[in-house]
Amino acid sequence: MKKYLSIFLAAVMLVALCLPAFAVTINMNDAEQSASPDIFTKTTRKDNTDAASYSVTIPADTEIQWGATKTEFKYNITSQLEIGKRLNVTVIGKNNEDKMVNAETAATIPYAFSYTNMGGAVENLNYTTDNEMVNINRTFNIEIQTDDWNKVPIARYEDRLTFTVEIVNA
Repeated sequence: MKKYLSIFLAAVMLVALCLPAFAVTINMNDAEQSASPDIFTKTTRKDNTDAASYSVTIPADTEIQWGATKTEFKYNITSQLEIGKRLNVTVIGKNNEDKMVNAETAATIPYAFSYTNMGGAVENLNYTTDNEMVNINRTFNIEIQTDDWNKVPIARYEDRLTFTVEIVNA
C-alpha cells in the first residue's frame, strides 16, 4: 500500500510542477477578431546572467612632476544599471592617509583630491552615474601645496590609491 501511495504522491507532485501555457486562439467564428498579448523585458541576459554591468578603467600608475601643485588623474566609467541604482566610485590613499612617503627616509608629502567635471566646476570625488548607459571619462586632481614640496628633499615619494566601486540605491 505504501508503495502505491508514494507513486501516486510522486505523480501528483510532477503534475503540480507543470505550469500550463496560456495562448490566445482566434477562430473564424469568433465575434472578437483581435488579441492583446503582453510583451516585457527581463533583467537577465540569454544566459541568465544579470543584465546590469559596469566597468571602471583605472591607470596602473600616474607620475607627478616635482613641484607640480595640480596633477590630473583620469579614469573611465562604462555602466548600465537597473532603475533606482547608481554606481558609486570613491578613492582613498593607502592607510586612509593622503600622503606620499619616501621609503628610505620616511619623509612625507601630503596631498589632497579635487574633482573637476567637464564644465570646470569642482565636485566631491564621490561620484555616481545616471541610470542610462554611461561611457564617460572622469578626471580628478591630486593637489600638493608648494610649501609641502619645499619641506622635503628631492627623492621618490609614492602612495597607492584604492578605488572602491559599488552599486548603491539612487
